[in-house]
Amino acid sequence: MSTSTAAGSRAASFFRCCVVLCLLTFVSLGAHADALHVTLIPSRDNGAYQRVIDAIAAHIDKQSQHTILLKIISLDDFRQHSAEVDQTADLLIPIGIRATDRVIQHAGSTPILATLVPRSSFNANLKKRTAEMPPDSPRSISAILLDQPISRQLNLTQLLFGNVKRIGIPLGPDSQSMRDEIERIARQLKLSIEIENIEPTENLIHQLSRLLDRSDVLLALPDPAIFNRRNVRYILLSTYRKRIPVIGFSQSYVKAGALAATYSSPEQIGKQTAEAIIALQEKPAYKFSAAIPPKYFSVAINKQVARSFGYTDLSAEQLARQISQLEREDQ
Repeated sequence: MSTSTAAGSRAASFFRCCVVLCLLTFVSLGAHADALHVTLIPSRDNGAYQRVIDAIAAHIDKQSQHTILLKIISLDDFRQHSAEVDQTADLLIPIGIRATDRVIQHAGSTPILATLVPRSSFNANLKKRTAEMPPDSPRSISAILLDQPISRQLNLTQLLFGNVKRIGIPLGPDSQSMRDEIERIARQLKLSIEIENIEPTENLIHQLSRLLDRSDVLLALPDPAIFNRRNVRYILLSTYRKRIPVIGFSQSYVKAGALAATYSSPEQIGKQTAEAIIALQEKPAYKFSAAIPPKYFSVAINKQVARSFGYTDLSAEQLARQISQLEREDQ
């Protein structure tokens, strides 16, 4: 099959998926004048983005008692017809970084609920919009973030190591604003933390070495200035040589060599997004928080790394249940 034929096939398949989702939602829920029109705009029409869409459609079809019409358009189509899309939708949901970047910068008025997006990227988009848009361009913009709450990550760290370890936490330009929150939660949990502000203009190796010298565990936060593809190998090798386990922030980081992490799958993000859509349909005046942490999550464990640190019976499912219980107790 040629490249153009394959691309055409994917496009046709994606369009059929869009139509089928809309019809399924319409038929199963019935047609009503007060239907909520939701336009989903994935960064791409495959992979994690399609898994989010599938989860949204499945949960709405199963749980909603009202008419919610889902329409899926490609990012290219949004670029060409953004004004029309803005006029016909009650809610825009960009999925992923690329879609969120484009939709937020569009000068429309329809509320936006971005999803499957990192905090650093979302904040950068908001800052850019504020700088470029005129002050009379109000718009409700929210996001369901990929980043796990710091309390969840610290709960995992405490469950694994108790209160006797010094937790090293490097903070880069995008995460230094979280310092007060980290210190507050650490005090509540009676955890000993060591924080190092990482300056991009200084040598990363030297800065991390200073932190590792006074740490027993390293907690990685999703700051792209520190934990990126260029640095991941060095960081994981350095901590492994010093026998310092790493608590990561994603499933892929665990696969690369971190001991464990909490993370949210596309299906879990999709379910939460569907719940937000249903909440808006049931209460049109419902207001989303600006930045919404992931509600549903799992725990990933690197079994090989765990064995090297003497952990032979860790259960990801049990750790996830324990963390969920701790979070319910804190509510």
